[in-house]
Amino acid sequence: MRANVQRVDDDGLHLERGFDGALDVHFDGWRGWSVAVEDGPEPVTVAWPKRLRSRLDGTSLVTITVDEVEVFREEVTFGAGEGRVELVDRFGNPVIIDKWGLTQRIFETRREGGAVEAMTAMAERVLGVMRDACGIEGWIGFGTLLGAARSGKVIGHDSDIDLCFLSEKQTPAEMAVEMWGIARALVDAGITVKHKTASFITVVYDAPDGGEDGIDIYTCFYVGDLLHETATVRERVPRSAILPLRALEFEGRDMPAPADPDRMLAVSYGPGWQVPDPSFRHLPSREVLDRFDGWFSSVMTHRRDWTAYNGEVGAAGMRPSPFAQWVVEQLELRGDEPDGLRVLDVGSGSSADLRAYHRAGCKAIGYDYAHPGKHALGGKEIDLPESVGRRVLNLLNERDVLAVGALAARQKGPKVVTARRVLEAVPPRSRDQLWRFASMTLSEGGRAFVEGVSRSPAQCRAAQERTGTPRLWPVDPHDVAADVRASGGRVVLREGFAAAARASRTGSPARWRMMVEYPARDVAAQEDQTQR
Repeated sequence: MRANVQRVDDDGLHLERGFDGALDVHFDGWRGWSVAVEDGPEPVTVAWPKRLRSRLDGTSLVTITVDEVEVFREEVTFGAGEGRVELVDRFGNPVIIDKWGLTQRIFETRREGGAVEAMTAMAERVLGVMRDACGIEGWIGFGTLLGAARSGKVIGHDSDIDLCFLSEKQTPAEMAVEMWGIARALVDAGITVKHKTASFITVVYDAPDGGEDGIDIYTCFYVGDLLHETATVRERVPRSAILPLRALEFEGRDMPAPADPDRMLAVSYGPGWQVPDPSFRHLPSREVLDRFDGWFSSVMTHRRDWTAYNGEVGAAGMRPSPFAQWVVEQLELRGDEPDGLRVLDVGSGSSADLRAYHRAGCKAIGYDYAHPGKHALGGKEIDLPESVGRRVLNLLNERDVLAVGALAARQKGPKVVTARRVLEAVPPRSRDQLWRFASMTLSEGGRAFVEGVSRSPAQCRAAQERTGTPRLWPVDPHDVAADVRASGGRVVLREGFAAAARASRTGSPARWRMMVEYPARDVAAQEDQTQR
């Protein structure tokens, strides 16, 4: 069945009905995107993924192929039409937009820079730590196993290495503890780890050709006779298809692999796994997705988007916000001595406000789960005074909040907590984690300063489209005040509450601010005893 592409423009690919298959889209000869299209009764527009749309400014010879047969060829002008469309990263490496809509540097273009050799060496090191420190035997899985089984090499359009292990734990909670144990062992070995879910972590390291590379590690397990592989596979697979592990050549190394690679690949990719398909995407059922979300949750919601956004803001300039100046003014009004005062800025984003607190004489520490490292700042380190600290804090992860909050509480001297436009940027179910962190950190007494912008659901969507921010949620500050009281705090100053409450339902965006006081823990206990 031939794909009939009517035109290509800023909106996407416009097709007549009557095609069901995968399209490869090339820009000046470079395959920048592959997409699967399903047949339907009407003409269809396949929209550009947002990370590709942001790069489409200029002119390009667009060719579209199906199984390497050209079905469309035309010079297309996008956006302002100045120059040529360039799909490269900040180091000049060609990039593609992958099946998840993410920007990736694929192996096809990276062999000369040593990226493949470095990644396979790191994978061997990770497997060694898992085995020696944790007693866990891991194996290459998913796209990495696919490349090994097909050719003994990485797949050209792939971009990372996947590792799996079989957990014998009986409950998701025990499996989560096991994965945390693996992560700790890797960190103890000097390896950087990012948690994604309770059954999925990523090892990250600086690539030899610039930027950051990653190796994913997944928990696999059985429930009865059903094998679960991350959130994509829930199938009847005999244990004999996995164990005992065998050696399989991969990039000149013998790597551990499942006993029956064919069976495991058929489960993940279907019976046609031998045929390359850059547009292939795992499409697990809603039942499988909901089950995994309930078991293991996710602590990376929109993290990539916020990292990119914070990096763009940081690259554009490091001007502190009016909120930071307001906080400094409030501190001065109340006679706080800046010397020795710690400002713990939650959701520090581009870290611009940390500069204002530092200039005021405070010890400034930024907390965020999407710090813009050098990979998001054009390869440069973020420019901050040496005394300014940055810590990782993930409000989506209660374990992280408890651990980081406990460490922050142990810091000596007076402290204040600040949070600018954080509450509308996290899912409603996670908002109380900000107040959990604040109450722990300020257990000896202190204040928290918070600013938000309340919008209706429609205004949230409009703001995302206009500014490029990741997802935003409506926030009524009166609900926030209730959360404050539940955490043991007291709102002692509020601005803009009435307008913000209206805005969260139907009105125009409205800014609000509050100052919260937390009494010292022993004082609060005495007051509670008196009331009883």
